[in-house]
Amino acid sequence: MNVLKKSLLASAVALASATAVAEVSMTVGMVSDYVYRGSELGDAGAYASIDYASGGFYAGVWTISDNTTANSLEYDIYVGYDTEVAGVGLSLGYVAYEYTSAVSSEDEITIGLSKGPISLTYVDGEADDGAGTDTDYEYLILGADIGAFSFTYGEEDESGYDYMEVSTGTEVGAISLGVTLGGNSDGNDYLVLDMSTGVDL
Repeated sequence: MNVLKKSLLASAVALASATAVAEVSMTVGMVSDYVYRGSELGDAGAYASIDYASGGFYAGVWTISDNTTANSLEYDIYVGYDTEVAGVGLSLGYVAYEYTSAVSSEDEITIGLSKGPISLTYVDGEADDGAGTDTDYEYLILGADIGAFSFTYGEEDESGYDYMEVSTGTEVGAISLGVTLGGNSDGNDYLVLDMSTGVDL
């Protein structure tokens, strides 16, 4: 799994599921480093997504070139549903992470709750190394939006690995600019810059 990848994917899902009418959109962008859930997965790279949303249902494909291997692409396929009951946001999603340069893959089911600026997400995942060995993992991720800043804390159940991030961003015309500062329990710190633009198809 990946850090910035997960942040970017979460953003794409949030944008796709927020609309109540059928909509197809495309996003392209670049990141200074590829980090997902506090883990650095690659160097600077370009990414793109195509998303469909209707009511609370969403589906899409997100891909990134991380420049760690020639002609290497990661592509994530996701689908889910968001709704609200008595003022509490509920979400259920599935994501498959695939790679053109490896036989390994991951699958995740996510369940989310949100109230106002606070969100809590449970992740139940399975990683397949391509050699017949599967590894199960679970994450609990707490998020909070305070003013212009978003705070995230995540912890993996079995290993005790955790990470913390703070993000903010702005828009300049049709360009979205973002910055994420984070660190993990392995003692690694990171700063990720993100630039993207989107269009309705």
